[in-house]
Amino acid sequence: MTSEEDRKMTRREFLCEIGRYGLVLLLGGGIGVLLDRDGENCINQGICRGCGRFEACHLPQAMSAKEAMSRKQQ
Repeated sequence: MTSEEDRKMTRREFLCEIGRYGLVLLLGGGIGVLLDRDGENCINQGICRGCGRFEACHLPQAMSAKEAMSRKQQ
């Protein structure tokens, strides 16, 4: 059986545990934000050609405009 003294956590261990779990939460949240592509919003009201984000945009309007532009170039 473990005695009560064995279960006590030192301040240093406690702070290390908090830091470890805090880091895990931050990393998990960061990965979640990076994987969330639904958070993309149109900043140019659907006018894609003059938009600064056009090349990296994955919204349906931008994908359609990219497809139309590639057809014109061929």
